[in-house]
Amino acid sequence: MGTAFCLELERLIVMSYARARLWLGITGVGTIVVLCLVALVFRIPALLLHTGAQPVWRDGYELAAVLFLYATVQGAFDFFGGHILPTEYGRTTARFGAFLAGWLRGVLCHSAVLLLIGVALIRASQAGGFWATMGTFAAISLVLLLAQAGLAGLIGGIPYRRGDDLPGSLPVTVAQSTTPYFTGGIVGVPGFERLVLPARWQDAFSPEQMAAILSRKTGVVRTGSRLRGLALAIGFNAIGFALSYTLGGGTASVAALVSTSLWFTVWSFIGLLLLPTPSQSGVFRADAFALSSGTDADTLASVIQRLDEDQDDEATRPSGVEKIFHPLPSVERRLARLFTPETADPGAWHAARTAIYLSWAGMSFLSRAVHCNSGRPDAWVFLPSD
Repeated sequence: MGTAFCLELERLIVMSYARARLWLGITGVGTIVVLCLVALVFRIPALLLHTGAQPVWRDGYELAAVLFLYATVQGAFDFFGGHILPTEYGRTTARFGAFLAGWLRGVLCHSAVLLLIGVALIRASQAGGFWATMGTFAAISLVLLLAQAGLAGLIGGIPYRRGDDLPGSLPVTVAQSTTPYFTGGIVGVPGFERLVLPARWQDAFSPEQMAAILSRKTGVVRTGSRLRGLALAIGFNAIGFALSYTLGGGTASVAALVSTSLWFTVWSFIGLLLLPTPSQSGVFRADAFALSSGTDADTLASVIQRLDEDQDDEATRPSGVEKIFHPLPSVERRLARLFTPETADPGAWHAARTAIYLSWAGMSFLSRAVHCNSGRPDAWVFLPSD
């Protein structure tokens, strides 16, 4: 076991940091999906968990045990993604104790949220069957959307301040996160959007570059790309949860809920393969909007390159790898679009990673296993965006 572990570690660290994280994500996601399928084939939830109605405290007790098992399995990949790889590649100077403290905080808070969601889904199914459960699923998705900034602060330990000093047509909240992979995002329901931007960007970028960033974010909202991304993410998850409810036998007991969540995890995996393409189009559309609004192409290019360096520092990728695994186009493709303008597809901005976050509503076990947020509690809610 120890020899195999060392060989796997050696294989990862001889790659580029970006490729090592990608393989970590593939391994983590693959492991969880395979375990879900094995559990479904052998009907393990029905064998180990209660199949009938029981008191709320008993439901919570059994769900807590399931979530502890999930945290144990995912924890091995979090350890690689949050500590080993960043340390080996010189991407962090944080000690293991700091990583562990942040990870424990994130796991406890995330597990508590999933526990509450699970109990709500059980009670909804017992009270009103399929439609009550779907209504609860939709309500939870809305709550997750409205509480996104708050949950990021709770799980990732991120404080905020108002960003009144930043110009733009959308209100801005500044997140006091020092990690380069935290990119914030756009929060709120359509028509009431707010930007969440990392505080470090104000030091890392010039006023012209910050203006380019704000122009892109404004374009995401004004062109309807964010609305389309939300609609696609929510619609995809809703269809998947309805199918999972049917295949898993509902959510009226802990055993049925876990079976449904396992099916929903498999559905979320399908989303990882299908949703990157419209998400990439949303990125191109935002770049095109910024250029049409007067942003200098060289300035925007410098922003794109710097943000990539903060993430995985992989300017080019094989087309097959990018099409399946990366909702954000490579620097090479984005720069080619900047300097050889063409009509941009409407796109659905951030649909792939929004679907991952909102999959909490169906207790998907893939929500923190992908390569961009594995081991990064401050990216479990705001997954990295452009």
